[in-house]
Amino acid sequence: MGGPARVEPLARVETIAATCRRLRGARVVVEADALSAEVAIGPAAFDAVVTHLLDNAVEAAGPDSAIRIVLRRDQRRVLVDIVDRGPGMSPDFVRDELFRPFRTSKREGSGIGAFQARELLREAGGDLVVLSRPGEGTTMRMLLPLAEGATTLPAG
Repeated sequence: MGGPARVEPLARVETIAATCRRLRGARVVVEADALSAEVAIGPAAFDAVVTHLLDNAVEAAGPDSAIRIVLRRDQRRVLVDIVDRGPGMSPDFVRDELFRPFRTSKREGSGIGAFQARELLREAGGDLVVLSRPGEGTTMRMLLPLAEGATTLPAG
């Protein structure tokens, strides 16, 4: 095989966003800071995380709000922010409930999504950070390490 799994996040995010626009009629805007990098995660895991977080953002924001996906890079990693202007979450909810497996506030939910998304990122050496305020929306920030051998550029 060709070494550890890796993906180029911008191309995959653009594809997932286009699918979300087409299937859900969502307004999804992708912004990237001249990003060209590979991250150390498998394509299926990356796609699952982005799809879950984007679906949640679309659901939280409602049909009339745009979702922003912002990609940027620093010396050692790529950050992918999925930003909605939905109702937001309280710090207590984020701390005590959001990542508890098999707990959900959704009528049709399984309660595995946020927990699984964070675990997939952690298995790849990354993490998931939640920035949310009630009444102001939520940013789900994916932190992913650059793939081994990826060129390190000055932070842009």
